[in-house]
Amino acid sequence: MPSRSRSVPAKPPRYQRVADELMHHIGTGKYAVGALLPTEMELCQQYGISRHTVREALRRLRDAGLVSSRRRVGTEVVARMPALNYRQPTNSIADLLQYAAETQLTVLRSKNVTIGAALAEQLEGDAGDIWLEVTSLRAAPGDAQPVCLTTTYVDAHLPDIETHIAQLTGPLSAMLERVYGVKIARIEQNIQAVALRAREAKLLRAEDGGPALRATRRYYDAVGTLLELSVAIHPGDRFSYVTSLVRG
Repeated sequence: MPSRSRSVPAKPPRYQRVADELMHHIGTGKYAVGALLPTEMELCQQYGISRHTVREALRRLRDAGLVSSRRRVGTEVVARMPALNYRQPTNSIADLLQYAAETQLTVLRSKNVTIGAALAEQLEGDAGDIWLEVTSLRAAPGDAQPVCLTTTYVDAHLPDIETHIAQLTGPLSAMLERVYGVKIARIEQNIQAVALRAREAKLLRAEDGGPALRATRRYYDAVGTLLELSVAIHPGDRFSYVTSLVRG
């Protein structure tokens, strides 16, 4: 692992901060359901940002199911709270890390495990290595139904790692950056359609055998060291990925 020196976590992108403030105003009723948000130009002037930044912030509100935009009409508020089917933009590392920051984490269990050959391959290590396995549930604010059940693996030899995990309320990746001075430079993500197993369904309050998405993510630093492996199970009716592809 790199140096353990502490680092200050980066602030969310400006568009996300604007989106968060607009979500707050919608939630408190400043912009009521049925009302129009200020125009793009008005938002540019209000926040001192570019039109591109405003459009990205409004896209976040649309992804959350809070607003609907129509040409020549404007951006109308259609809901006070985000839709239960959580939509995660996945266009950048910042998007993936922001998703973790926007949802609430509950750690169910953490324990040291001695990995076998199959898991060693996934963790790019050797059978017999010891890793810390963390099981957690994640939910959107105010929603009793979890968005996902996640099993995460981190280096069990990090100083006081179990103490930091026990106190965890936000993203595990952010804690690693803040406490141990590591920097996530690359994330590899693999998504598969699966059926919920009995234990997963029980914890997620979902139907046994129901459809789900399994997202396996590997977090690397700049020199290619694996910092974290997470396997997240999302009930199919509560989650969708949103990706915007732009021709170069």
